[in-house]
This record gives sequence, C-alpha cells and structure tokens, in this order.
Amino acid sequence: MRYVIRRARPDDLDKVIQLATDMVVHSVSPFRDISADQVKEFRRKDLQALAEAIKQPHVGLFIAEAENDRRFLGHVVVVCGYMESSTGESQGWVFDLSTVPDMWSQGIGRALMDQAEAFCIALGYKYLGLGVTTANDRAVTFYERLGFMEERKRMIKRLDVPEELLNVDPPRAVDAGEIGQTVVAPSEAP
Repeated sequence: MRYVIRRARPDDLDKVIQLATDMVVHSVSPFRDISADQVKEFRRKDLQALAEAIKQPHVGLFIAEAENDRRFLGHVVVVCGYMESSTGESQGWVFDLSTVPDMWSQGIGRALMDQAEAFCIALGYKYLGLGVTTANDRAVTFYERLGFMEERKRMIKRLDVPEELLNVDPPRAVDAGEIGQTVVAPSEAP
C-alpha cells in the first residue's frame, strides 16, 4: 500500500486523538494499578491540548494516510525546544507515535519517525528523544532499530499507602509531625 505523510490539519485531530487513546494501553507500565478505561480517559483529555499546540511552529503533528482512499494510518507528535533535564540542551521530543494495528510492520511508523527527524533537523535540533515503557518490547525494539539509545532510566517503587489516603484530590496538607523524624548515625548510613 502506498501512503502519504503530511502535516495534520485541525480536521484530523479527532482521528489522532482516537488512535492515541486506543493505543495508549500498550504503553502502560505493568507496575501501575489503573484500569485501561482510566488510562484512556486521561489520554483523551490530555490530547485535547493538540488543537492549540498544532498552531505553534515548534510542534509537528504529522499523519500517514493511504494514497488511494486517504484512510488514516497513523501519526507522530513531535515538539522541538524540549529541555533535557540534566544538560539544559534543547531537543526534539516525540510525544506520541501511533499506527493502526492492522498496518503494523508496514513501514508507516518508520516513515513517521523519519518525518519527525526531518522536522527537528529543519529547526536546527541535533537530538530527538522519546519515552517508551520498558515492558513494551515491540516499541523498544522498533526505536532501537531506528538508532535510539537508552540514555537514562526512570525508576518507580510501589509504596504501601493506607487505603484512606489513596487518590486524595486535591492533595491534603501534611503536618511534619505525621511523618515523624528519623535520626541516622553515620555508621548506620546506607
């Protein structure tokens, strides 16, 4: 199948948001206690900002569509000017890459990532980063094949939180006396 990669228009946003919402379940860490419906709802709300974001010159939203019938096949969202947290260097950042499942392994994801790279290069950025859930082996392998390398690890630890304290919104103020104080002698330091 021949396809075209082009800049998204406002009338593409519903398809982009729907696909990204459907595909986000592949990016949820197995360490999280959250339902697929909750994840999808968060993603849908989060992506509403795309309507304003695509008006910005440093944001690239590109879609793939079939050349013959204009069927929507996937998208990539890349933002330039994203600051790397350790060095302060500006870089491009892929916020979402999604392709329709029946078109996986057809080169569409690669073509969309090539477009994201070209966008960053045109704006003068020499780095392009992204985040990927380590449990998503398919995505990790895909990005490694494209030349992405692991730069740092983000780690998580599950805490034992009493049920009555879970999901307090807005977060409550905590009195220092509730936390307590720990004194560690130098010989006991980790």
